[in-house]
Amino acid sequence: MKSIEQDAVNTFTKYISPDAAKPIPITEAMRNDIIAKICGEDGQVDPNCFVLAQSIVFSAMEQEHFSEFLRSHHFCKYQIEVLTSGTVYLADILFCESALFYFSEYMEKEDAVNILQFWLAADNFQSQLAAKKGQYDGQEAQNDAMILYDKYFSLQATHPLGFDDVVRLEIESNICREGGPLPNCFTTPLRQAWTTMEKVFLPGFLSSNLYYKYLNDLIHSVRGDEFLGGNVSLTAPGSVGPPDESHPGGSDSSASQSSVKKASIKILKNFDEAIIVDAASLDPESLYQRTYAGKMTFGRVSDLGQFIRESEPEPDVKKSKGSMFSQAMKKWVQGNTDEAQEELAWKIAKMIVTDVMQQAQYDQPLEKSTKL
Repeated sequence: MKSIEQDAVNTFTKYISPDAAKPIPITEAMRNDIIAKICGEDGQVDPNCFVLAQSIVFSAMEQEHFSEFLRSHHFCKYQIEVLTSGTVYLADILFCESALFYFSEYMEKEDAVNILQFWLAADNFQSQLAAKKGQYDGQEAQNDAMILYDKYFSLQATHPLGFDDVVRLEIESNICREGGPLPNCFTTPLRQAWTTMEKVFLPGFLSSNLYYKYLNDLIHSVRGDEFLGGNVSLTAPGSVGPPDESHPGGSDSSASQSSVKKASIKILKNFDEAIIVDAASLDPESLYQRTYAGKMTFGRVSDLGQFIRESEPEPDVKKSKGSMFSQAMKKWVQGNTDEAQEELAWKIAKMIVTDVMQQAQYDQPLEKSTKL
């Protein structure tokens, strides 16, 4: 008992007390009620002393944080871990919105989507009636049940599921019950539909291209630097294997981050070949973080007026003969393509041009005086 009392005091000190290190949002009246249950008159700790505080915290997590978690990359990571753990259950698919979408598409291709749609509708009917704890309109519940009966079970059903007469008569009896149907009205066909999907269709889905596409979409929805801590081996259902390696934390965090950019995700699947996904491709921002390659220039013009190429032509592309002046320079050196002689020819050409320009400038004053 001493340990139970100590645990209760430690929990109260950490979360409930006015000066708690990690306080939870409860009122003063709730706090006093918890104190009274911990310090009972008989000296015993009430085992339900924290139930009220638990309900407050649960409600806060559900209303304020859960929906945000479902949209986060953490949930995608969790889905990937579950779906590549080696054992995937039907519940992992049916109670996950994104997985259910792909499973529904698979069932449609197998011409069995009516089984899935019935299970979803009947499970929703059962859940809604159970949540009302008997306080519901029996006639309204009966009308809702008849919609499912007419669609899936009656002799004129628009989407017959193939249940035998025993199941059909049982459902009729449950629907026509005095006071309206109970939440377990469709328990038998629900169980049979679940078993059929689990035994017949789930194995095929887990080995289908749709399932691979679902995993691939999950991986691409997670940024590489947030999802990976190094090289991670994701083993699909039906095959079990340990991670390739794990990166140490702490002082090696910088090394881990650099290796993350070069890491790749290896998905071992029950397909013909393994699928390799480059982790760097998961981060679109990496396109703007590549090493600076310098100025994008193809060449420059020298002080001789000559264009000098700075980019090397492709090996299989013939070199250009150059401009008209370049070809003239090569003729001046009498067909010799030695670069030194060609450069000397350019310098001689520059001297000639300079001399002509100076002569023109010298003759300009004389022309002006003549005109006057």
